[in-house]
Amino acid sequence: MNGELDELDEKEREKRKNDQIEYRTRQKTSNLFLFIGTICEIIITMAFVLLYFILAIVIVARIPESAQQITYNILLIIAFLGGLVSGFFVYRTLGRLVIKKMKLEDKLREDVLNQFKTRKQFKADYEKKQNR
Repeated sequence: MNGELDELDEKEREKRKNDQIEYRTRQKTSNLFLFIGTICEIIITMAFVLLYFILAIVIVARIPESAQQITYNILLIIAFLGGLVSGFFVYRTLGRLVIKKMKLEDKLREDVLNQFKTRKQFKADYEKKQNR
């Protein structure tokens, strides 16, 4: 009897150890993915903001001088906000592509994967949970 319990305890310990290793591996992979993704998002956002600033300067150069100051101020605000929004959308799209191409679905945590899901994927997951 005691031998069976020891064997079950050993199997349970081995299972828990493997689960812990898998959890830590997913944690490391997810953190690395988010770190690299964040750096890429900052670079992409800065590129969009710079592009939109240059576009604003070109547009203002073609406007008569009497209206340049107010137009320039408004266009810079729009360029900055537009760059932030554009960078965010490109980051999410690239994140989805990287996850799909590199087959990272089983290597990342669920909360990280949820950040890059589309509405269709959220809807499908919601319907699956409702059918349970």
